[in-house]
Amino acid sequence: MVLEYKFDYSSSNSKFETIIDNILKEKNIVYKINREENYIFLYIEDEDDRLIKVSNELSQEIPMSIFLKDFTVEVVPQIPEIDYQFAPNSLKKSYCTKCLTLIEEEGSSHLYDPFLNCSICGTTCSVNNLEVFDGKELLEYKNYEELFKVLASKIAQNKKIRINDYVFSKLDKIKKENEKILCTNLEKLSTLVVGSKQKSAFLLSLEKPSLDFNVNTIYQSQNNCSVNKINVSSAWNSFLYLLSKELQKLEIDFLVYEKSDSFDLELDFEEETQSVKISLTENKIFLLENGDYDKRLDDVYNKFDEKSKSQFLVLVDENELYEESILNIFISSKYDDTITLYSPKLDGMLDVLTFKLPESVNTIFDEIMQSDSGKRLIENYKEKFPEDFEKAINFDMSTLKANSIDSLWKIASAVLGIDNIFEKASGALLQKGPRIDYKLEENEKIFNKEFLLTKFIRSGISFKLAGVDEKTLSLGYVESLIYFLSDLCDEVNESFSLDGISFSGDLIADEFFNKQVTKTFNKNLKQYYNKDFPIQK
Repeated sequence: MVLEYKFDYSSSNSKFETIIDNILKEKNIVYKINREENYIFLYIEDEDDRLIKVSNELSQEIPMSIFLKDFTVEVVPQIPEIDYQFAPNSLKKSYCTKCLTLIEEEGSSHLYDPFLNCSICGTTCSVNNLEVFDGKELLEYKNYEELFKVLASKIAQNKKIRINDYVFSKLDKIKKENEKILCTNLEKLSTLVVGSKQKSAFLLSLEKPSLDFNVNTIYQSQNNCSVNKINVSSAWNSFLYLLSKELQKLEIDFLVYEKSDSFDLELDFEEETQSVKISLTENKIFLLENGDYDKRLDDVYNKFDEKSKSQFLVLVDENELYEESILNIFISSKYDDTITLYSPKLDGMLDVLTFKLPESVNTIFDEIMQSDSGKRLIENYKEKFPEDFEKAINFDMSTLKANSIDSLWKIASAVLGIDNIFEKASGALLQKGPRIDYKLEENEKIFNKEFLLTKFIRSGISFKLAGVDEKTLSLGYVESLIYFLSDLCDEVNESFSLDGISFSGDLIADEFFNKQVTKTFNKNLKQYYNKDFPIQK
């Protein structure tokens, strides 16, 4: 009998194939691996009873991956003729089920050994003698099990321990936004954050990514905490895994970690894993950080000075779109935003839209006041909201570093007296906000149209004067942008017959923002994203 496994695997890396190959090498069974675009096929052949046994073992041994969307298994007549050869992935993996059995099983010669060389996943690190310094004194220990118990007790005593690049300490209270947290006991994760089963499961996947979570309201109220979001990881190597086991026994479920020169104990070992950070939305996983991509893509990225075009060219390369006409939307909290068209017909790229910052808020007000209605609007605003008006005209434009919609939202926030339009929109409870004017100058050309900033600000002032609350108004600003971009894509498509649209930039990976994109954009146009390369480098 022959079983065919079909894995829907969205990454171009060979990590998953390498793991499968290493597992099956130890089972004395006939197998072949094949790959076609985003699908990995595994064929195994043996007598029925033996095949069922191996299949059951595989279900336990093949790790979950953030790139593995789904898989199917079926009986096929025979193993097809396959000429496929993959290059084994040399990056060391975190740890696998075989590792955990060897380091946790009583009587094992590798009990509590964080540095074993595993035939399935390799090893996260390699040392002959691990030296741990308590201040300037060398810490004495009989074996690794005793070492992990000592380290856990030190952390329980509020000692800080530097392990390679990071200093770890017991979580007392969340103190800042996006604080890095190591969860040593995932069963207790819900006491700290608002989560989901899927996000929690991804923390344990092969890649051991970190994810952003919202802090839950119970924790906030009980700890007088105003922080809304933190970044959570689980143990990303076997050393941290074993340390976590001992910390659980002491009921220490969370550690804070950061790069710091302040610590009490320190130890170093060679660590070969790469950090991965992801964002999980309703229907997609976005890579925010990832070291395991084809480094050839760095050369592709460096062909442009503009980050939006660099990112777009990598996306075209990863998805093999060089013969397609694609419109890319790059929305970033850090770099200049650009809507760019790529097509072989154009022999390159053309900007459809870029954003430009004004000299000052006074410049915007002066332009609005060129009409009688605009003059009355500004006078009414100054009279009704004098403090907001005063803060607006004193807004320091030099604090904005990018020509982006994020910068324009910051200007609108300053004018309207809103702390942060994007954050307020994310917390809005209504389904819809008012329609803010995102308008372009009227002319016949498709490319490089001017964005009318005065209408963008003027419409917000009008809604505030009409009594619209700041959360609803903020939602209108974000929601109206999505409608505007969707309409712009349709306009370009009518004139240029697009083969698809693509998205990049870190704001695209935001859960709230991406939800708006998903429900609004034309479903008839195929959508593309980066595969292994981060959505914003």
